Amino acid sequence: MNKEILDFLNKFGQDEYSVNRLIVSAFIYKKNITKIINKKINHLIILKNELEYSVLVDFLSIIESKNDSFCFEELLELFEFVISPSDKLVNGAIYTPANIRKYITRESFALLKNGSLHNTKIADIACGCGGFLIDSSRELKKKTQKTYKEIYKDNIYGVDIQLYSVNRTEILLALLAITEGEDEEEFTFNIHIGDTLEFDWKETRFDMILGNPPYVCSRNMDDHTKKLMKNWSTCRTGHPDLYIPFFQIGYELLKPNGVLGYITVNSFFNSVNGRAIRSYFESNEVDLTIVDFGDEQLFQSRMTYTCLCFFKKNTKSIVYYAQARSKQLLSLKNIPFTEEQYKELDSFKGWNLKDNSFVRKIEARGIPFGEIYDTKSGIATLKNHVYIFKPKKEDKYYYYIDEKIPIEKTICKDIVNSNKLDKYSDFNDLIEKIIFPYTHDDNNKPILISEKEFKQNYPKAYSYLKSNKNLLATRDKGKGKYEAWYAFGRSQSLEKRKCKLLFPQLVRKGFKTVYSEDENLYFYNGMCAYASKKELLKLQNIMKTNEFWKYVENKAKHYASGYYGLGRNYLKDFGVF
Repeated sequence: MNKEILDFLNKFGQDEYSVNRLIVSAFIYKKNITKIINKKINHLIILKNELEYSVLVDFLSIIESKNDSFCFEELLELFEFVISPSDKLVNGAIYTPANIRKYITRESFALLKNGSLHNTKIADIACGCGGFLIDSSRELKKKTQKTYKEIYKDNIYGVDIQLYSVNRTEILLALLAITEGEDEEEFTFNIHIGDTLEFDWKETRFDMILGNPPYVCSRNMDDHTKKLMKNWSTCRTGHPDLYIPFFQIGYELLKPNGVLGYITVNSFFNSVNGRAIRSYFESNEVDLTIVDFGDEQLFQSRMTYTCLCFFKKNTKSIVYYAQARSKQLLSLKNIPFTEEQYKELDSFKGWNLKDNSFVRKIEARGIPFGEIYDTKSGIATLKNHVYIFKPKKEDKYYYYIDEKIPIEKTICKDIVNSNKLDKYSDFNDLIEKIIFPYTHDDNNKPILISEKEFKQNYPKAYSYLKSNKNLLATRDKGKGKYEAWYAFGRSQSLEKRKCKLLFPQLVRKGFKTVYSEDENLYFYNGMCAYASKKELLKLQNIMKTNEFWKYVENKAKHYASGYYGLGRNYLKDFGVF
């Protein structure tokens, strides 16, 4: 969709009804549809004698200059675009590209294979503006020759948490019928407003469930949603994202031999948050097919990594897996799939779907990484730019954040961002200073300096942090409970440790590591392994091997541009010998 068109809508920014009228009217006028009997659509058309008509003319002129076709898909995309950013964050609404929707719809119909489709019931249980329902309606019409009026009444179902999404789904379905010559005064829709986590479908069960479950991480959920999540067994490990229970809900709403097709986040393969859903698939012997897009990001507005998931209820107990690019969907039959029985996978540790036999071999030998190395994430102040700085200058007693802000040297420690190791040829160039309001007891336990002592002994540092007190209070969305207002956001990695191996958390093949014996050197953002000098130097060599990198490719979380995440959970089972 053209940016100028989207900018116009963004600036227009009026109430939902006015936005709906503007978009629908532009589509109707652009398509030269002169006579409509449908009440819902007629109510939305801006007439030439109305005040809003001048805005419509301006909007149409932009469309005509930038986007002459204004096809039905662009109409859908416009409705998805005008969802407010806050709703996208909290409710996880996101536009699914047409090629992805059509592929999921086509493949799901192919899997169904239940003879006559006339009485087939299809649902999207987080329907947004109805993209999957539109594609399903088109497919049903092609295969059954039923009218859209009949399809909407008998075959198509949806639910969404937002009333405006329900309204827009009904608008789009009505316009679909009208543009294909099936105008009706009224259509009967089975599109409901409700929270899928608690929506009661009564006795209705479905032959097919399609969709793009909401993209909401646990930290962005409201308290009510978190409470509802606990009602689902697939949400009882870690801090699961909102898409997780939609697998369970979908499975339980399917008829025997029913088919589910989703595009969703791929993190459930290996994450702690995905343990319960992996176990659920295994215990229900779900015949699961996964097309993993790896580090390809399909949604421009989200930093998410996705996959397609298909399963058929009450069939074989196998996981089929392939990694592909979205552009390969049309030729996916030429891409080899691996096949794994659930008994060969580990639902607790995570699924290694690329090369499970290799990972099992590595993990069966020697001593597990986690039993030798104490692996930590770095210091987390939650406001690094306040605490961490590169001195502009220094004198005998002070480091200077800038020309005018001195900080006592005695309250500062050396710190490095170990995620940046690959960007520096000289490790010393990476060293910064951190204001460190802690001391240590005889057992090396970090102790926060009291505010009285801080103010008395380090007045410059205290004054500087005090000037940022309001900013520090915004950490954890203002809900953080800290030992004192100037304490770090988290208490991790504050101990003195001598022998350490620093490495990035996000790595590509050939990544750099640094061994250090400086107990006063701290780190942030990246990772660090602690052990004896001998073991750490061995680890440094291990991390350079092709074998280690192959393990990372199979085990770790994939990110854009060929990066992988080296979190401790992905390393702890690597067999060291």
